[in-house]
Amino acid sequence: MPLFQSAMMTLRKYFEFNGRASRQEFWYFFFFCVLAQMVARLVDSLLFGFGAMPGPIAGLTGLLLFMPQVAVTVRRLHDVGRSGREAILPFALLFAMPFVVIFGGFIGRIIQLGFVGVTLLLFANLLVLLTKQGSSIPNKYGASPKAFSFAK
Repeated sequence: MPLFQSAMMTLRKYFEFNGRASRQEFWYFFFFCVLAQMVARLVDSLLFGFGAMPGPIAGLTGLLLFMPQVAVTVRRLHDVGRSGREAILPFALLFAMPFVVIFGGFIGRIIQLGFVGVTLLLFANLLVLLTKQGSSIPNKYGASPKAFSFAK
């Protein structure tokens, strides 16, 4: 299935957290989001000038694509037999990162280093789960997305 056709199929499941998503669906949508952000940043730079922070178009694009990316991530974790809750902790630590950076001094630097290390380990685990092949048989989250069906 081509990239944009797969991305449109995923966008139709905007708030759908039930079921399963294949590796192909997840990664095609991931690359679609990367391309969309690149185009949005380019348009922002042409309209509003270059800057380190994203402009209004890139910000809006990111906001619009956030929920479908979370939903497809949860469905992808379901495909490998894991709960979608396993994605919460890495992202919570990522959002907490600015608050940890404010610690100063020697002890503060040790806390920062440990926090970054734990965050990287959790993201590495999440990446392994997202690249893992899903089971071809039904699991507690539903039928395999690659299974043959006459329903189509």
